[in-house]
Amino acid sequence: MAVIKQRRFQLDRPLSAAGANLLGEELRSMMGIQAVGLHGDTVSITYDLIQATAEQLEAKMAEVGARLGEGWAERLRRGFVHYIEECEVGSLEVDPRHRHGRPRHG
Repeated sequence: MAVIKQRRFQLDRPLSAAGANLLGEELRSMMGIQAVGLHGDTVSITYDLIQATAEQLEAKMAEVGARLGEGWAERLRRGFVHYIEECEVGSLEVDPRHRHGRPRHG
């Protein structure tokens, strides 16, 4: 099972050619990454939420030296994405006492 997501991350400034190559390589090396696109100060990533989260992608970008935009709207959007993904992953977890989201009777 895969839960495919596509996200765009806004950087605080465009990366150099070398920085963009490094970031692309590092992101593609992560499990669950299907596609990475770098266009100016925007990073587009398609990934499987079961194997990677936006928060992990952001951490990898920071590790490589790419700084995300720090405007309040951008920070709010990222926080909302983290919350939505956390809820979605939580809803996919299987509770052995339930089947298809309904309690078993018996």
